[in-house]
Amino acid sequence: MDAPESHPPPNSKVIIQCIDPHNLFDRLEPRLSARSPLRNLHWKAPNRPLRSISNLNISLTREDPSAGAQSNVRRHQIPGLRETPYVKLYLLRCDDKEAYKEKVRKEVRQWVKTHTSSSDGKLSSKSQEDHDAFEWLIVHVVLPNTPAASQPKSSKHLSLEASESTDSVNSKSKWSGKSPSTVFDKLRADFSSSKSSISRVAQVRLLDPGDKSTPLTSAEVEEQWQDLVDCLKTCILRSFDARVAQYELDIRERDSQRSLPGWNFCTFLILKEGLAKGFENLGLLDDALAVYDELSLGLDTLVKEQAQRNDHDESGALLTFSKESKDLLRAALDSETQRVPPIDVSLPLDLSSILAADQDDSPFDVERKNYRNLILSNDVSALDLRIYLFTREMEILTRQSRLGARKSSQAGATGVDFNVVADLVERAMQFINLVGRTLRFELYNAWGGYEGLSENELRTQRTVTSNIVSNWQWRATIQILAQVLPALGGDVDYTSQELSLDTTELSYDLDAAAIDQLHGPAESYQHISLTSGLRSSSRERSQERSKRHSLMPNGTILRHGPSNRTGFERLALWISKLILMARHFVETLEAVKPWVLSMKHSAQESNGNGMQPIATNGDVSQGSVGKDQDQTHLHTELLAGLESTTLKAAATSKPSFLRLYAMFSVLAFRIVSSTKNRSTSRQILTNLVEMEYSQGNWSTAARYLENILGPLPRGSHHPSEEYLLRIYAECLKCLERPKDYARCLISCLHHSRKAGRATSSRSFSEANQYYMDQLFQVLPHIPATTLRATLLFRISAVSHHITPLENKDGFTISMKMSSLPGVSTPPIDKVKLRLVAKDGVEPRFILLFLSETVVIDSTDKTIALETPVTTHGWYVPDEVEVCIGNLRLLHHFKSRLDDEAAGFNDSLSPHAEVVPLLLYPSYRSFGIKMYPFPVIHLAQIRRLLLQIRPGRNDIKQVKLRLRTATAGLRLNIHDSKLVGDQHESNQVQTAREGDALVMVLDNLGSLTVTEVEIPYTMETASEPAITLRLEATYETEQGIFTFYDTAFVKVILPVTVNVQDVFRKDYMYSRFTIIPSTMVPLRLFGCSLDGNDSYEMVSGGGFAEPFVVFPKQPASWTVRLVPKDANADNVSRRLTLVVDFQSLDGVMLAILETHFTRELANSKHAFAARLLTSHLLERVRTTWTEQDVEVAGLTQEFEVWKMEDMAWPSVLCAFDRQRRVEIEDWLQNWHSRTPPIKFSSSKVPQRQLRLYVDIPSRPVLVSAFLDAAWSVPPHATATIGQPLQAEIVIKLEDQIEGELEGLFEIAALSDSWFIGGRRKGTVRLGPEAVRMGLILFPQHLGHLLVPSVSIKCRRRVRNSGKDEWIDLVSDVQNPAHGRSVLVTPDLRSTTVEVFGMIPDEGVGRLVASGSRGVG
Repeated sequence: MDAPESHPPPNSKVIIQCIDPHNLFDRLEPRLSARSPLRNLHWKAPNRPLRSISNLNISLTREDPSAGAQSNVRRHQIPGLRETPYVKLYLLRCDDKEAYKEKVRKEVRQWVKTHTSSSDGKLSSKSQEDHDAFEWLIVHVVLPNTPAASQPKSSKHLSLEASESTDSVNSKSKWSGKSPSTVFDKLRADFSSSKSSISRVAQVRLLDPGDKSTPLTSAEVEEQWQDLVDCLKTCILRSFDARVAQYELDIRERDSQRSLPGWNFCTFLILKEGLAKGFENLGLLDDALAVYDELSLGLDTLVKEQAQRNDHDESGALLTFSKESKDLLRAALDSETQRVPPIDVSLPLDLSSILAADQDDSPFDVERKNYRNLILSNDVSALDLRIYLFTREMEILTRQSRLGARKSSQAGATGVDFNVVADLVERAMQFINLVGRTLRFELYNAWGGYEGLSENELRTQRTVTSNIVSNWQWRATIQILAQVLPALGGDVDYTSQELSLDTTELSYDLDAAAIDQLHGPAESYQHISLTSGLRSSSRERSQERSKRHSLMPNGTILRHGPSNRTGFERLALWISKLILMARHFVETLEAVKPWVLSMKHSAQESNGNGMQPIATNGDVSQGSVGKDQDQTHLHTELLAGLESTTLKAAATSKPSFLRLYAMFSVLAFRIVSSTKNRSTSRQILTNLVEMEYSQGNWSTAARYLENILGPLPRGSHHPSEEYLLRIYAECLKCLERPKDYARCLISCLHHSRKAGRATSSRSFSEANQYYMDQLFQVLPHIPATTLRATLLFRISAVSHHITPLENKDGFTISMKMSSLPGVSTPPIDKVKLRLVAKDGVEPRFILLFLSETVVIDSTDKTIALETPVTTHGWYVPDEVEVCIGNLRLLHHFKSRLDDEAAGFNDSLSPHAEVVPLLLYPSYRSFGIKMYPFPVIHLAQIRRLLLQIRPGRNDIKQVKLRLRTATAGLRLNIHDSKLVGDQHESNQVQTAREGDALVMVLDNLGSLTVTEVEIPYTMETASEPAITLRLEATYETEQGIFTFYDTAFVKVILPVTVNVQDVFRKDYMYSRFTIIPSTMVPLRLFGCSLDGNDSYEMVSGGGFAEPFVVFPKQPASWTVRLVPKDANADNVSRRLTLVVDFQSLDGVMLAILETHFTRELANSKHAFAARLLTSHLLERVRTTWTEQDVEVAGLTQEFEVWKMEDMAWPSVLCAFDRQRRVEIEDWLQNWHSRTPPIKFSSSKVPQRQLRLYVDIPSRPVLVSAFLDAAWSVPPHATATIGQPLQAEIVIKLEDQIEGELEGLFEIAALSDSWFIGGRRKGTVRLGPEAVRMGLILFPQHLGHLLVPSVSIKCRRRVRNSGKDEWIDLVSDVQNPAHGRSVLVTPDLRSTTVEVFGMIPDEGVGRLVASGSRGVG
């Protein structure tokens, strides 16, 4: 069997072999190699997508004639084991045509004949079958100062191009076949046949600088070189295409024979690897890697099939174990019987030494074993094939990482592609674990299985195999780590024995993760003040930094080097995992397992009931070295199979193991801290905590735990953090840090509730009581601190309703609280509950306080919280505050929807079911009502009536603060005063509290009503209503109380009054029209004019019953005014009109309120009277219609609505279930038994409108009318169509000096009267009547109004010698105004003859008629 060729270098090149009969290679090779790499090659196979090769290196070699033919090479050894050229160049020197004809053509033809077939120019040797396919090319090399140098490129300047596209293997030649005259043309004519798809001849000129012997320009010379490069690219692609096609054909053929007996996977592997090497040679590394992945998958399938058959003697099957595995077992077992030399525990354990220690025994090296001969001879196991395949994959990935870095614009000093290196590490970790299982299986097979072995032999077998596997996995991991770690760009030298992380590094890792993701949404409480910091003091940090020796220069290169490059975080994460894998292989050593178990046990089994220090805070490398020196010589069998000096040192010395453990942990943490993988860094710190805690290093362990646990206490902890909290508490106690110790104890108490469900109740209670005792011991030594109440208490329920206080104003709310199971608290006297307004009512917040001292234990305890505040509205429990000494505990209630959106769910802290609470005042509690003032005088400022009702309280002093909620409203508090004479000794005082002006009243007795008149102004007079916010603070013998309410007052004027004056000769009439200004009817009680000394008033009298005035039916009231002294000049012309009225809606609401309140006050539900009454009135006010009010005004009564229409459930929810049922029954009974309520039974206060009425000056009074026959009653008729004689009578009733003239006009409907005569004109007015005749013709039957006469008066005056007319104000007295005339036909009698007995059959005829004869 032939020896295989040497392994190619990582950066393989395409070989181009030169046949050099004329010794031109040395002159041509430098110039052609300078044009390498070839660029932009594109290869397309029928069954593959297009592949682009950006750079392709070429290697020029000279043919060695002494090598001889290789046709005797066995066929199955060729693929993958040979490096054959892709292109063969025949370097030809021919200076003239004669030499070409005589000798050169024959030599070239003979060479071409030996390398080509007559048809397609491919390889003729059938033994190679295109596995070594190549193309050939003749290169005519022209030397300077030769006859060929003086020749042109072609005598006819023919342009023979190699192909249309230099990157296509299917190009077509353009050679025309015409006879050339130069040597180059003759070569193309003889050897570049038109049947060939590529050009076989190229010419290059080797010219010295400044050589002018050639007629070609420098551009044409360069074009010749480019033609040669294009020909090479085409030939390489054609050769590669042929090789790939042949490999794929053979692979398909071999794969189809898989089920045949004797099928050999190794032969199949050689074919596949040959294809992969072809891809690798051309730089198609992804395709090559895919081939090896397919081989690995095929190997897995083969191993499974072989294991299922359980037949290892079948031809072609893999070995169940290799010779190397057998040798490893022998060496390990021999070492048990031999004396183990003492191991030097002082060996250097720095990272550089560890990475370089086992380089000679690296498992991933194809030269470590003669893999190819073993594969050819089928003398391999599955483990050998796996290692070989992964080694080849690793080489390809390594090369790919360098190529990717050169292509990337972000390539830095490391010169690798981070993503590719990360892929390598990921593959390596998976492969190392797989090989570990495979090696263990082979070792068991080499041992002969485990059947028939004694217990000691089984233990020996387990120890030896585990050590051998750990040894191999350790070396493989270290080899990968040594290769990929420099990619991060840091210095890996590490010689320190102080292996710890300082606060700066830990804070960087903490800042890398978002705090809300680290600690969850429970940390987002707005009102909690976490005053403890995460950092140690600056002095402590300085001391830690002075002790630390960094793994990398300045300790930050790994984090702040190329971390902004693509893929860096991913690579750092995988390298950290690889380091942790190496640490794991150390931990799983049989000799190390007792130390690891002891370290884990000391951390996880710490007793929470009596945390006592296990050691002093010191350095493990100094305190325990002497003790561990006695354990250096371990039992021989525990070291059997270990060959790595690092593993031996770790297995024989506990300090060495701890240094190695700490070094890998710190290194992994520093690398992973630059990524966003918080979970990995937390796990590493947890391992370091266990190590430091087991050695008694409290300060270091506490520093790590600060980073892991974050600010304490937290709302939730992972179950695995329970023992970390215990460790942290112990460390803080030993370090004498009371504030942090208290916070940690609270976290332990909070977390113990979860742990208690999995343990016995006794141990649970004991642990809680211990933590609680420790907490209250340390509380006096901490500053004021605010934390969440749910850490120590469980608030299980808040009452859904309030309970009014019995003997004083205010209300109480009950709440259920409990402490941790098995724990009781000292007496607590400060508990507050805060309510928040739901709809923005006043006040925004209400505080309820604990009325008596309570002790909270583990059972639900109902506590009552009360407040002196009285208000009405919806409120939601928002926050509970519990104060114990310097500790302030807060709990914020949340709805379930908020918690689900935040993703927080603590099933052990159940939510108190919080629902909105309806607050309401009790029946006899303090109250305030606002009304418009009953008397409205339009000429005076508007006023409001404020009624203060102390209820059952004897008030010493009350302070009222009124705030306007309507734009433009201003209250004149200074001008406010009491109404009535019952409070003559009490006056309204004002005082300023801050920016607010308050009213102060003293000594208000119980069950009294105090009315205060408050003037106000409005910028917008048409505002229909105003809103005021009322706040009253009043003091009684029982304390100080507060009342809040919002008053809504309708201030629109409900009455509109119009006046019309009618003048007569000696008196006048004033008619007042009263109309509702809204759609609500009015009840009118009376109208009057205040007495006046100038006029005597005669009215029509008052109303016996209230008169209802509707918007479309106004009321009129007329009064006759007679001047007492007609000649007096100073007659007062202003009167005051007084209108007494009620608004019908106000009457209805007042009657309903009085009736409902009286009925409810006589029941046992009087405490809810104000709530139910306000709801009833608001419901009626907002739902009745105009028709409802009009009907009530017509019938003088209104019905009580049905219970279903009143929406009582919206307010009944304010009571507990029992009271709600009772009140519902009472309401149902009231609705059913209440008859329609009549207005007459009510005593509703009346309102009064007062306004000034100005009497106008007396106008000129003229009497003007039509006088006709209708003036006499028997003749008040007219005949249609017959003329009617009439006269216009105009007379001046007043005595006016000067000449007066009147312009009269007669007005009548055109379809009623036809007027003949003067309808308009001018007459002189005087005391004597002026008469003018008219003829009137009635136009239709019926009662027709007499035409009216209108007159405008004017007087002649003389101004500047000219006469002018001045218009005068006048009034017309028409006695016939409003009189009608009956118009009838001109018939006196009619005679009709009727025939027939019954109406249906009867007929009739007119016999005769008689005329009236009028006229």
